[in-house]
Amino acid sequence: MSDRIQLPAIKDFKPFLGYSPEDFEAAKEFYGDIGFEKLWDGGNACCFDTGIGHMFLVTLHHGLDRSTAGMMQLWVESVDSWYDYLRPMELDQKFPGVKIAAPTVAEWGWRILYVWDPGGWLLHIAEPHSDENRAFFNNASWLAK
Repeated sequence: MSDRIQLPAIKDFKPFLGYSPEDFEAAKEFYGDIGFEKLWDGGNACCFDTGIGHMFLVTLHHGLDRSTAGMMQLWVESVDSWYDYLRPMELDQKFPGVKIAAPTVAEWGWRILYVWDPGGWLLHIAEPHSDENRAFFNNASWLAK
């Protein structure tokens, strides 16, 4: 018998990216511009499809301090392909606060492209880079093959 707590059933899981009123419309436009499909927009929340069976919500939060922004990871096949895809869009010219850093290899063995969205959220676009990390994640039992 396991000591693990049995959770009640979960039907869905979506990250919520919260934005101040000043950043909300730009965030919705930003995620549409970079290619995520908007599934619905309810005024104070907007749902985007990642194309891989997951969704995330861009939500309006009055009184939200930009310093509360967080991070969302996109695990991709090629960080360089994402960089080549995003760079010509000149998102930093269109949206105040947007930054795109050139891909780098982190000390823990992932190749990472950092993209800051209009509200300060960090997109951590990454791929396993070291032989050790590729081997580990290719054998990870929790990942769909």
